[in-house]
Amino acid sequence: MLVADSISFQGRHSELVPPTSLRVAPGEMLLVAGEPQGARTALALLLSGRMKPGGGVVAWGGSARLAHLRKHSAVVDSPNINDPEAHLKVRDVVSEDLSLIPSPPWRKPNPKKWMAEHGYSDIAGDWVDAVDPVRLTEMLTQLAAENPQTRLLVVDSPDRHPGDDAAWLEALERFALSDREFAVIATVARVPDSWAGPVAYLGAAEPAAEFEPEPELEPAPDAEPEETSEDPGGPAPTEPDEQDSQDEQDRPDEQDEPTAEAPQPEPGEPAGEPSAAGESAGAGDIPEEPAEPEPQDTPAPAPQPASDPSQAKD
Repeated sequence: MLVADSISFQGRHSELVPPTSLRVAPGEMLLVAGEPQGARTALALLLSGRMKPGGGVVAWGGSARLAHLRKHSAVVDSPNINDPEAHLKVRDVVSEDLSLIPSPPWRKPNPKKWMAEHGYSDIAGDWVDAVDPVRLTEMLTQLAAENPQTRLLVVDSPDRHPGDDAAWLEALERFALSDREFAVIATVARVPDSWAGPVAYLGAAEPAAEFEPEPELEPAPDAEPEETSEDPGGPAPTEPDEQDSQDEQDRPDEQDEPTAEAPQPEPGEPAGEPSAAGESAGAGDIPEEPAEPEPQDTPAPAPQPASDPSQAKD
């Protein structure tokens, strides 16, 4: 299912696509009405994943990834985007579209054989602008459906071509009711009177109920890391009282810090005795002569044994 929830797009000078909400399931066909033509084309590109919405979200099958939406969708006959040019012949358009199918070359359908199987051999040599518009729209839609991965068909403004609206409505509805059950969206200027199916409007942004897109598989480049209340790898926080006690234990005793550095005596001069305040004698004071050390009794040397044993007996 395709779900668009309040998707919008800002143009160069004004809002090109106002907030728009819609949904379409496989096997259904939805008309989206709105003006002007540029807004319908921009909406078709948003719904097929060719442009990123400026606001809101668009998802296919529960996934909001644009790559997933582009893979399973195709935009058909969009003016100035991929509508066939008038100077091409039908066989050239068929050859070009079949060559764009993502498959090996040997598996791509043969253009001539493909036109024969789908009933377009009679117009193969005709110019594009000479073909009936309803038949041309049907052929372009059939070419988009040749991709086996395509599940969503977005046809841009099929009502801009001259012809009966009921004819192209019937042709597109056959794709929705086929065995592959395509989800079909057609952007139109106004809703045809003959249409009795579901309709959405450009600029109608009713919220899509029960829509929960699956999370992105890749992280966003600008995403910021979530803040956590606790750091599992860091140290456990301490209580204020414990922290204060640790700070007091780690803080050195203020009384042990010296208040002033005592001057070192010059070589050859005796150091002065510190005063009661802990300061040494000033530079102008004459240092006192050190008292002579008191004599100490030295022990008598012990008698040495004689080298001659005979003298030791005497």
